Amino acid sequence: MPQKTTDQQAERTAVYWLLDEDEQLLYVGVATDPRVRFKQHQREKPWWPQVAAREIEWFDTRAEALSAEVFAIREDLPIHNETGAQWPHHQLGEAPARPVSVTHFAMTPQQYMDEVTKTREPIVITRHRAPLVVIVPYFDERPT
Repeated sequence: MPQKTTDQQAERTAVYWLLDEDEQLLYVGVATDPRVRFKQHQREKPWWPQVAAREIEWFDTRAEALSAEVFAIREDLPIHNETGAQWPHHQLGEAPARPVSVTHFAMTPQQYMDEVTKTREPIVITRHRAPLVVIVPYFDERPT
C-alpha cells in the first residue's frame, strides 16, 4: 500500500450522515468530496432511494474525520454501515484503518506502532478478515 503524504493526511475531510424521511440514520461515511461519494452510493447502494436528508461536518484532517466517524457509528448504529456491523459497536465501531492480515505483515510490530504514531491513523491487524488487534494513536488532550 503506498505511503500517504503529509498533504493527504492534512486534507480536509467530511463526515456525512444519511437519513431517511423519518430521520432514521441510514449510513455514516467519510469523504474528501461528499458529492462524488454520494454519486457512488447512488450507483451502488440499493438503499440509496431511502435517503431524504444529508448532514455534513468538515474536519481539518482525515484522522479527525475517521475518529468522528467511528464515534458516530458506535453511538448511533446506522442501519446500512456494513463494516460497522462486522465490528460490534462495543468494540471500535467501524474500523477506520487499513487492515493488515496477520499472515502478510509488511513491517515488524514496532514499525506498525511507529507508523501509527507518525500518521496518527489506526491500523487493524486481522486474521481471516476478523479483527485481532487495533493499533490506535494516542491523542493527549491535557493542557500543556
